[in-house]
Amino acid sequence: MSLALPLIKRQLRSQVSLKHASVHWRRSQSTLLARLAELTSQPSTTTPASDSSTSNIPSATSSGVSSEGNKDIKKPRKNDSKKQKTPSRNLLEESKIQSYLDHIAETSNTVTLADITRLKPNGHADPETPDYEEEYNALIDRLCRSFSKKQLYSFLSMLEIEGIRRRTAKQNYAVRIIEDGWGWPSLAKVKARKRDWSEVLSKSFPVDPRQSFLILGKDGANLHALSNQFNIHIGFTTRPLSLNAEGLRGALKQLEEHIKLVKEDIVEEYFDLSPEESVPPELLHRISRLSGAFTETFGDGKIRISYRRSDLRTAFVAKRLVTHVLCDLESATGSSILIHKPPELSSSAAVPPSIFPLNYALYPFLSSRSLPWNINAGGAFRARKVSEWIGVSSIEDVQKSGGLEIGRGRILDMKENVADIRQQLFEQLPQSSEGRSKVITASFGHVLLTPPPSNHVSLIPPLKGAWPLSNLLSWVREKHIGRVFVPFLPPAVLQSTPQKTDLLHRLTYESHRTSKDQQAAHILEFEMALPSMTAKRDASEFAELGSQAASTVMSSTEFVTKHICRVGHQFVVDLMLPDRPIDIRFSIFDASSLSQKLWPAELQTYYKSLSFFFQDGEANASPPNAPLTIHLQGVEYRLRSSVSVRQTQAHASTPKKEFPIPTIIESVLDLEVDDKSTICKITCHEPFTEETWRSFLKGCDFLSGTKVPTSNTTFVDAESDIML
Repeated sequence: MSLALPLIKRQLRSQVSLKHASVHWRRSQSTLLARLAELTSQPSTTTPASDSSTSNIPSATSSGVSSEGNKDIKKPRKNDSKKQKTPSRNLLEESKIQSYLDHIAETSNTVTLADITRLKPNGHADPETPDYEEEYNALIDRLCRSFSKKQLYSFLSMLEIEGIRRRTAKQNYAVRIIEDGWGWPSLAKVKARKRDWSEVLSKSFPVDPRQSFLILGKDGANLHALSNQFNIHIGFTTRPLSLNAEGLRGALKQLEEHIKLVKEDIVEEYFDLSPEESVPPELLHRISRLSGAFTETFGDGKIRISYRRSDLRTAFVAKRLVTHVLCDLESATGSSILIHKPPELSSSAAVPPSIFPLNYALYPFLSSRSLPWNINAGGAFRARKVSEWIGVSSIEDVQKSGGLEIGRGRILDMKENVADIRQQLFEQLPQSSEGRSKVITASFGHVLLTPPPSNHVSLIPPLKGAWPLSNLLSWVREKHIGRVFVPFLPPAVLQSTPQKTDLLHRLTYESHRTSKDQQAAHILEFEMALPSMTAKRDASEFAELGSQAASTVMSSTEFVTKHICRVGHQFVVDLMLPDRPIDIRFSIFDASSLSQKLWPAELQTYYKSLSFFFQDGEANASPPNAPLTIHLQGVEYRLRSSVSVRQTQAHASTPKKEFPIPTIIESVLDLEVDDKSTICKITCHEPFTEETWRSFLKGCDFLSGTKVPTSNTTFVDAESDIML
């Protein structure tokens, strides 16, 4: 028995170490229990000494020896018989081995977090090194050898790891424990990342026109940024329309995710047009470039505007530019054009006109400043008098001809009928009511003739050669040539002294014309003066004020609440002066002022928001958007322009300083398209009186007839911000 106990202990230790190999352990347990049962069933002696003393005593039942022949042998004593009848000891019960084995059998499939936590390493190598893969695989192998599939699944439940199915490979259970339970980086992702940033591929991403535009960004500005951001070569193909990229696999995956986010971020809106309205596709493309939102015709009478949800302002700018184009298209039919022909030379002239007749030609208009964005033409040309080497000058001498003030020349319409400027302005106005004021304004610039749109901009005039004035007018009339007025600063005002400067915010709304016979536009104009501190700043700084935030500039100044809202009719007459360097645009505004309580509700809300922005707005806040449409007395007005104006009042004096000419110079900034222009104008507040009217025309003659300074004279380009 003493020899069997060490064997039993070794077998028990072997069984404990194989606790988790349940199938093989049950078989060996049965064998062990049977062996223990055999051993414990044998009787045990009293002491170890008796074993040695009685080992030589022959058994009473031994063969060849009878009990009677052994008389000399003493009979056992009674005490000895009692000791022999003592029941045998159960060593298995005394050592509690059986109870321990039973406990092992009952808990063979029950595990705790402590069982698997003992196998969790304290850390791991850098995932980017080869050692990490070795440690990862070794730990997976150790978990799979130490636990059964059922036990690993139990650990997943204890670690609250979800999304795993029972019919999954045992190794996948171990992977989920390591990655999701212990936070080890995924070996598959580590390998994929290494592969992504070592392989160079080419990939094509199909897109539609609106997606490609929004991915490229405004004027394609995002294309270079995407190439730098993802370190790839990128380009577009048109057949089929797709974005092609070449670079590392990982970079292409990032680009694919970016394109996916852009596509999901695209939303659409629709702008309704009246049946007689339409916007040329060329202008829609230009609106898309300026606004950053993709605009396109969508069926009859609709424009679809596609933009990103994260950039809502682009949709507002696109709508504003569409309304601007619609108002311009209506204004082109609701205005008049005239031309001034100076008087013929007298017979006492050195060169008779029969030798050098007066001819005119179209010259390409070239300026340091680009043409207005809404000009849809293949070029722009101005009519000028053709100069001769000997003969009359190409520029009218106002002192000799008398100009517009004296009226020796003739003013003709396109049908060569004699016209009067003042009469043309007043005839198109509706019957005036009491309380209205009529103000005529003369703005100086160039009246440009624009031929039909073409694919290429050309400097070759559509009407080649020099022609008499009648032929030029006939060509304009028959070919339905369009026109545009581009403001230009007369040289005579460059040396003037400023007297007062104001900074204004101006909104101009125009209603839709109810009939083609209506010539005058129905206008609502809102003007608000801004703080005087800001008015002293440069107009370029105000550009940032309009598009970003300027509350910090305004906070130290008391907010000026000067404002005015006028509503009335406006009519425009363009006067071509081919014998002078500058043309004139005359306009009349027959309007009445509205008190604030009579303002449209949309305008009142905007005024309150803008006032709050200038007074209490946060440093990073954006100014409110002007309402696109407003309603007054049942009439809908559409936003034509939203500009910031730096207005300077000055006096331009004639060379002999006979009389000062009060002029208004405005540096105008369009807040939506960052389009800047400088306008010089003079006004006539009493056009009915002859003296006031002649004085007004005299100022027009002086500002339009002054020669452009030569290179020896200091000249400030209109493109720069002119400090008056």
